[in-house]
Amino acid sequence: MERLLNYKEIRNNVEIQMYFKYMEGYFENTNQAFDLVKRKSYDKSHALHTAKIAERILKYLGYKKREQELAKIAAYMHDIGNIISKRGHDQSSAIMFLNIIGDNNRYDEDAFTIVSAIGCHEDKTIEPVSPVAAALIIGDKTDVSHERIGTEDLYDFDKHSLVVAACKNVNVIVNREKMSIELKIKIDSTICSVMNYFEIFMSRINYCRRASSVLKCSFELYINDDKFL
Repeated sequence: MERLLNYKEIRNNVEIQMYFKYMEGYFENTNQAFDLVKRKSYDKSHALHTAKIAERILKYLGYKKREQELAKIAAYMHDIGNIISKRGHDQSSAIMFLNIIGDNNRYDEDAFTIVSAIGCHEDKTIEPVSPVAAALIIGDKTDVSHERIGTEDLYDFDKHSLVVAACKNVNVIVNREKMSIELKIKIDSTICSVMNYFEIFMSRINYCRRASSVLKCSFELYINDDKFL
């Protein structure tokens, strides 16, 4: 009987753990390059959060457990290519995933569902290719919590990071009765305005709307208890 690829196996993979340790600055002086190009964390905590949200979305919408598992794997692996470069990391993450599983006998429908989801998670010009991809995209693009910011010095932030720093409470709610996915955010207006959020993240919100439509759901956005979508 063939051994199915599973989330626990990916979490325990020594090679993947090493990549995360490098991106988190576990080794002396190795995180300097990452600090130069971003203030927002792309580490294991973001991977775990994205995996949790992706799984929750498909679970609450009644998708099969196997699809939930594939979404968790894709979500956990989606940013691993940042170890190579932020630019094009969706493509490099997909290729790295295939190299890591590394056995032709495991290059099956499940593997290609995962790799296609990873590979399209940054391309906002196309429709998400599957429910697994849609769940990954929503999990990733809604993770704007201030906890992803690695420094408390607001004057050192670019505009993008200031918006993330202002997002003090972020919740993704799946309502199967309404067939809606709701993003609820509390923004600290002493750090940035709600308009700043839209300036930076409108393309992400539109991508979440398109991903939600793949799941046959509407996408609703609430900021400081006001409904915007």
